[in-house]
Amino acid sequence: MSSVPFVLVGALGRMGRAIASLAASDSRVRLVLPIERKDHDSMGESYGRITGNKPYNDLVVSALSDSDLSGAAGIIDFSHPDSSLLSAKAAAEAGLPWVSGSTGWTTEQLENLQAYSSRIPMLLGSNMSVGVNLLFVLTEIAAKSIRSKGFDAEIMEIHHRLKKDSPSGTSRSLEKILSENLSIAENKIIHGRSGIIGARPDEEIGSMALRGGDVVGDHTVFFLGSGERLELKHQAVSRDTFASGAIEALLFLQNREPAMYTMRDVLGLS
Repeated sequence: MSSVPFVLVGALGRMGRAIASLAASDSRVRLVLPIERKDHDSMGESYGRITGNKPYNDLVVSALSDSDLSGAAGIIDFSHPDSSLLSAKAAAEAGLPWVSGSTGWTTEQLENLQAYSSRIPMLLGSNMSVGVNLLFVLTEIAAKSIRSKGFDAEIMEIHHRLKKDSPSGTSRSLEKILSENLSIAENKIIHGRSGIIGARPDEEIGSMALRGGDVVGDHTVFFLGSGERLELKHQAVSRDTFASGAIEALLFLQNREPAMYTMRDVLGLS
């Protein structure tokens, strides 16, 4: 099978570099166009020389608005929702499968993405690692099992000090799973406690975010009962786990019908 040529948006970010590095040794895919924001200091420079990946020495860092996508068979985007929305629109216009791990979306932006998914196969993943998607499934199973049995559900995450959004996209996914399966309204999810707040209400989910150092990503779901507790925990020690998932997602979307897919579809967990 010939390699799948793809465009990488957010190519100089931490995740972009990880995906490019992994793709360089994966014969199933081939990076053909590294994209960054138009005002980036490295615009027009050799992507290979910047990243140290010699196979990419002839690739030039480009802006999406100035790029020809005709030689690509898909787009992987790890940037920011504003630029991700632009790459999604470009993908829809070019008929290219689109994968994104960007987080921090607004409701309006997600509605726009949903509209594009009627034209192309798309996958939006808050986290693309196998372990985290298993965490999602296990959290759903646990929540259904302990519902109405006197357990309180809480979430705690830790990320590196440079992460811009809080809570993380993974935490937001966990919040949604707990909210739906414990029948607790989303407006009862709290992201901090301070002062004399009184006893914890039954109809509440706490979701706390810690930031510091170079932590790639830790997520723990607590089910706290009387005399016992259950903890479901995932720790990422390398961004390669997310990069690998993004590449698998791109390959999965090839020749799929237009729709919004998830990593559960990719991993056969739906």
